[in-house]
Amino acid sequence: MDLQKETLMNNEYSGIANINGQITDLNEAKISLSDRGFLFGHSIFETLLIKNGNIISWDYHFERMKFSCHEAFIQIPNEEILFEWASEAVKENIKKSGVINEKAQLRIIITGGNSFDLFIKKENELLPKPNIIIICRNVTGPTKDNYTNGISLKSIPDLRSPALIEIKSCSYLYNLISIEKSRLEGFNDALFYNSNNIITESTTSNFIWFNEDLIVRSIAFNGSCLAGVTLSRLISGLKKMKISFDWSELNRTNISTVKGCGIISSIRGILPINQIDDNHFDIQSYKYFFEKLNLALQSEES
Repeated sequence: MDLQKETLMNNEYSGIANINGQITDLNEAKISLSDRGFLFGHSIFETLLIKNGNIISWDYHFERMKFSCHEAFIQIPNEEILFEWASEAVKENIKKSGVINEKAQLRIIITGGNSFDLFIKKENELLPKPNIIIICRNVTGPTKDNYTNGISLKSIPDLRSPALIEIKSCSYLYNLISIEKSRLEGFNDALFYNSNNIITESTTSNFIWFNEDLIVRSIAFNGSCLAGVTLSRLISGLKKMKISFDWSELNRTNISTVKGCGIISSIRGILPINQIDDNHFDIQSYKYFFEKLNLALQSEES
């Protein structure tokens, strides 16, 4: 397929939605106004990487999804049916787009069902039937320049509810506000720090860093940041490559001592950081080490 045809197709086609088992074009997808995710934000989600038509890290994502559903009082979907619907969306996206993209995004949203009332109406002590919304679309992710030269982050106080940090909730309003405030000041994204001045995570990604000892570090998952699927994969890959990893804390006042850092998520992978506030980082001096980190992550793609 030539570039002109591909561009034309991309202008006409945006992706596939599977809503409660029904496949439709993304532009034509509809949900009920009584959906609790729409009305109250009573919903959780997972974003999975599709690489060359294959779903990456399904088991990791489904385990986190079960935890989020349990904590949010949402009925956990049947895994076999959910995987079947997700696979159908991936196949239909390939069919409709006419290409097997190197990278595609699969977003699975589970809502608390339908009700105009905030409280949950149970029948025989059972949670309501959830609505399952699956979106598959081709994405490019960050640019080559972003991976080569990095992006910039502005540190912002984390004012999110601590009870929600470990839940992959669809309520991302504070994250959105933080990104836009950062962009107004010329940064690409925001980096959260807690009440103890400890760096936690970015708006949509985990945060990793290393010093001269080249030990990869991240704050522990327990209530400080989301338990990142891609970070967990990286840690497994680092062990295979005999690269040291340590759960640690980074005080915002000590950012200047860091030699290299990045954000990590399913679609982005590892994205180097060239600046946090007034602190600048020499990505090129650690280019080889970032390449090794990417190899460690790629070794865990399954």
